[in-house]
Amino acid sequence: MIKSWFLKGAPVDGNTVLVPMDHFPATVGRSTQCTITIDSNGVSRVHARFELSARGELLLTDLESTNGTYRNRERIIAPTSVLEGDILHFGTAEFRLSQSVVDSSKFTSKSVREQTCLVEVGSSLPENFLLQETDFLSMLKEDQLRVAWQPIVDFHTRQVLAYEVLGRGAHLALPQSPLQLFQLAEKLNKEVELSQAFRRCGAKAAARRGKPVRLFMNSHPQEMSLESFFTSVKELLLLAPQMELVMEIHETAVNNGNQMKIVVDRLRECGVLMAYDDFGAGQARLHEIADIPADIVKFDMGLIRDIHRAPLKKQQMIEQLVKLVLDLGSQTLAEGVETEEEAAVCIQMGFQLCQGYLTGRPELI
Repeated sequence: MIKSWFLKGAPVDGNTVLVPMDHFPATVGRSTQCTITIDSNGVSRVHARFELSARGELLLTDLESTNGTYRNRERIIAPTSVLEGDILHFGTAEFRLSQSVVDSSKFTSKSVREQTCLVEVGSSLPENFLLQETDFLSMLKEDQLRVAWQPIVDFHTRQVLAYEVLGRGAHLALPQSPLQLFQLAEKLNKEVELSQAFRRCGAKAAARRGKPVRLFMNSHPQEMSLESFFTSVKELLLLAPQMELVMEIHETAVNNGNQMKIVVDRLRECGVLMAYDDFGAGQARLHEIADIPADIVKFDMGLIRDIHRAPLKKQQMIEQLVKLVLDLGSQTLAEGVETEEEAAVCIQMGFQLCQGYLTGRPELI
């Protein structure tokens, strides 16, 4: 185990490229005489230099290279302080700067020259690393998230029966939109962690509320085969014992009917209800819904939007789906209801529950 500065390159053949910097100053370039040799035509023979200042700062200087040296995709023109997590480009050779305790056995034992990426000169900088990675990981670690609750109401009485928990970002350097955050999470393979963090934030909000409440919470398809999914559900129930939890599972999340049954059975063992989410958004999985009925089936807003203007045959098809779901013993919920005209048709079709701007917008908790 060692603690030092190092450059982390993009994975090659399943191995992380790790280039330690054992002493300073350390030169970077194509020449084998450099401390760090990068075998790329886009890198100058002696391209850049690392050195430690008297105050312990790591400074990076471009040595009049042909293709430039970049910190976080901005070209440097003078000695520049660089920090852990920064993305560095020497020409088009891309690395992330790190300083931590490292188990060297997990990395390749090749020479520095063999460890570095073989890259060609391109018209733009590669983007193997995400600029916002450090901020994103900090957001997860420090729970810099918040949630909004959107009412779910009885269609006939308009009485609020439950709320759906909708995640939002709260890190100043990152977007608030859950869609954008999940796009970042996908690039970092952190979708499960983000999904669980949003739910945890929702449960904490329920605990602060201190009153019984039914909450619908979302899951990510990748979670369905993981034991951590059930662990996280149990943690939510401990965080907010007064909460009745409904886990939303996308109808396409589990392709194997046996696996879906296992998921549903384990949720019910915990006293957790299950809702199929976005039903009808893609291929309606009628077989799974018939074999493993949900407590609630949420019809996708794409089916509900402007339903009062839809052709008669489409309305009849949706009405038949509603009847099928009701016959299976599930409650039916229309998502995305925005107008009284849409609501009137949904009620006529037999929908029992409503969620949408007509009956309540999401409110931050």
